[in-house]
Amino acid sequence: MVATLVLSPLLLTAYGLVQWIDGADGEYGPGPAWTAGHLLFLAGFLLFAVVLVTIRRMVISARLVASIALVAGLLGVLSFVRIIMIDLLVALRSSDHQMMSDLRDAYDRWPGDLGVYDALYPVGPLLFLCGLHALMVLLVLQGRLPLWSPAVLVLGVSAIVAGLNLMPLSGALILASLVPLLQSARAQHKAPSEAS
Repeated sequence: MVATLVLSPLLLTAYGLVQWIDGADGEYGPGPAWTAGHLLFLAGFLLFAVVLVTIRRMVISARLVASIALVAGLLGVLSFVRIIMIDLLVALRSSDHQMMSDLRDAYDRWPGDLGVYDALYPVGPLLFLCGLHALMVLLVLQGRLPLWSPAVLVLGVSAIVAGLNLMPLSGALILASLVPLLQSARAQHKAPSEAS
């Protein structure tokens, strides 16, 4: 569990670096760099689901608020996973960048008939940020995280929203915000064994 706190933001950084390589010719995708980068992005966000659950377990007060924050964060992760999966599918079915653009219109609203797109797409990244941020603020209130940690998290997630070219910076900032959690997680893990 402790490893996911490090791996999840590192995978975002790796995705950003691969994307730089992919865009060196002025276009992004389709091709091996696009696919590899998006697989790294997907793995990073799947691990963020584990990060959210891990942090939720560390919260010992305001459990209802923490559970609501967890659900919000997981919905945000789900919205990111949906976007990444569509990007992968479109790229795998395309022979060039123009074909990707044409196909994206066909897939981008999936599953529009269920209303999921309209509900989640505009607020998905915000749900992820709010959920993770709220859980970290709860740990700050418990004295288990420094005050700067959630602030740095906001900067990191904001960098994703500002532009995917900032993903390496985003991953580094998110990692920095999570580093203090490593000590808290280790301390919590050691406590039961020391008691026994």
